[in-house]
Amino acid sequence: MCRSVIFGLLVFALIFQTETTNGSSFHHQAQAVLDTDGNELQVGREYYIVSAVRGGGVTIGKRESSSSGTHTVRQHSYDMNLGSPVTFTPASSFSGEMLIQEEFVGGEYFRETSSQGNRIEEEADLNIGFSGLKRVWQVEEANNDKSSSSHNQTTRYVTLEGQSGHPGSSTVRNWFRIERINRSSPEYRITYCPSVCESCHVNCGNVGITKDNGKRWLSVSQHEEFPFVFVRARHSNDQ
Repeated sequence: MCRSVIFGLLVFALIFQTETTNGSSFHHQAQAVLDTDGNELQVGREYYIVSAVRGGGVTIGKRESSSSGTHTVRQHSYDMNLGSPVTFTPASSFSGEMLIQEEFVGGEYFRETSSQGNRIEEEADLNIGFSGLKRVWQVEEANNDKSSSSHNQTTRYVTLEGQSGHPGSSTVRNWFRIERINRSSPEYRITYCPSVCESCHVNCGNVGITKDNGKRWLSVSQHEEFPFVFVRARHSNDQ
């Protein structure tokens, strides 16, 4: 009899803890990233990433001082140039790579698949890629440019060497996050601090601007946050 009571109390405690956790998660649901029109960013839709303070949008270029010759993401210096459109794809969007959570409740396993739908949410791991290109943004490995000065040895440029999808250790440098800076305006920071590989050592940082040979390049370091906004790319068939 005593054992039955104890078992019943344990089951109740497990159920209560589960409900409490679910309730807490409900009150801390992720917020959607918004464009300059106040609309939620959508998976696969094209947007311009534009500076909120100075300069134009982001596009592709090659740094003259780089020995690797890889394509690097840069910012237009002209404010009116929106740059090249990009798309965002969260890690949870890739078929067969959805996060599956298991929970033991009342003697049974319950499986739940995590899905973010079609919207882009704050602090979600994302691939960022220019429209029409197969490669996605990737953070350069630290100190792999022998020609860089001591001042730039901790600066890692954002290149176009990443492979889309396959969240894990082999692609950990391909995942970025979007975080809102101010709730009163749709200004965001882009960060590099992926969670797709729990066993990987990641040197987190903010995506900002590094000047080199008169041009402005996207890079990851510990410098102050750089505010960006997202402008939806308009096409002739848009309403």
